[in-house]
Amino acid sequence: MAVNKNSINLSEGPLTSNIIRFAIPLALTHLLNLSFHAADTVVIGRWGSAESMGAIGAVGPIVGLLVNFFAGLSTGVNVLAAQFYGAKDSKRMTRLVHTSTAVSLICGVLVAVIGCTLVRWVVQVTGIPDELQSKSILYLLIIFAGLPFQIFYAFICAVLRAIGDTKSPLYFLVYAGVANIVLNVVLVVFFKLDVAGVAIGTIVSHIISVYLGMRRLMKNHGSTRLILKHIRIDLPSLRGIIGIGTPAGVQGACFSLSNIVVQSGVNSLGAAAIAGSTAEITVEWLIYAVVFSLHHTVIAVVGQNFGARKFRRLIKSIFICLGITFGITLVGGWILYWLSPGLIKIFTDDADVIRWGILRARMIFSVYFLLGIMDFASGALRGLGCSLPPAVATILGTCGARVLWVKLVFPRYGSMESLLMCYPVSWILVAVINLVMLYLICRSLVRVKKDNFYKIFLGNRR
Repeated sequence: MAVNKNSINLSEGPLTSNIIRFAIPLALTHLLNLSFHAADTVVIGRWGSAESMGAIGAVGPIVGLLVNFFAGLSTGVNVLAAQFYGAKDSKRMTRLVHTSTAVSLICGVLVAVIGCTLVRWVVQVTGIPDELQSKSILYLLIIFAGLPFQIFYAFICAVLRAIGDTKSPLYFLVYAGVANIVLNVVLVVFFKLDVAGVAIGTIVSHIISVYLGMRRLMKNHGSTRLILKHIRIDLPSLRGIIGIGTPAGVQGACFSLSNIVVQSGVNSLGAAAIAGSTAEITVEWLIYAVVFSLHHTVIAVVGQNFGARKFRRLIKSIFICLGITFGITLVGGWILYWLSPGLIKIFTDDADVIRWGILRARMIFSVYFLLGIMDFASGALRGLGCSLPPAVATILGTCGARVLWVKLVFPRYGSMESLLMCYPVSWILVAVINLVMLYLICRSLVRVKKDNFYKIFLGNRR
């Protein structure tokens, strides 16, 4: 199935080197994206104020809730496209590409309208301090208005990742990210637009990314080529996207919802704690780029080999991805643990803000490998088309545990340390559950006849 020069067939050829070739551009893309976002924080922290940085950080989980839901929904496209690519099923791939385009456009418009309508209520409900609310509302209004572009781009990237093309999104981001930084400097430093300037720069960068992504799909060869007049909803493709993507989307939304609850605990500690937490989260994204890339790498490699019915190769790829994930997140987490004081100081000169940021960094980075294992296991399950069980495990183990922790444990002690302990506890719970499910399914892959496996475990989606 010819696609473009950047695509990688993970069901053929040397496995380890192909995994690395796939993962590196994806990690660089996410890291570059986070670096550009960090530049946003630096600009607003240096030329705005601690209140402005806190206003953006306080609403971060709110934006993340919506973005994570639709990013999860796009996982349905990612998994199906990988399986169709591995199976060389051109007809289904073509219908999937055009259906996913239509779905992303419709969802984007709906979420923008709903978000702009409810923005004031959302800010008030999350307990953002009064002195930050006006800036948070302004920032959210602009971001919500541009969410259709961000959602559409998530679906474009889902198709590209599924066919092994992780280089194209990296190229797109270079252009979009540079434009974002230039606009931030111009709008915040020279035009004094503060949080509005950062939001406008973010939206323009998403528009550029969408344009480049659409052009790439329209120039693809074969079944992944996007033809505008063919954009329509194919019901079987829609059912597949919803069946796999909705549990992942709900999981992502609930994951963000739990982070909003945790953020409300941070908000109760004051503006300095909010700003310090915002700075630490920006540093945390440096290592999460690796977690993100390996999560999507295991989805692609498992999906392609599952579609090609190469089960032993599939299981081998799972072990390779697990080893890489554990090693990088363990070593990388401890490196950031020791570097956190200097990294936090990049964003602000406020000693109180720096103190809070360092406290959060050292609590999180010392156990960050647990998050890597949790995300790896859920990615492997989704590559198999098994989306609902990891979603349920995450909703109960992560979201439920965090909410209970914030409501029951945190009020008793009232410290940042007691609040942040909810993260490693939830990571352990979900990682154990997902690894057990993954082990049981992989054992069945080598014991059950291949054709029967589809019927028994996945309802014979093929």
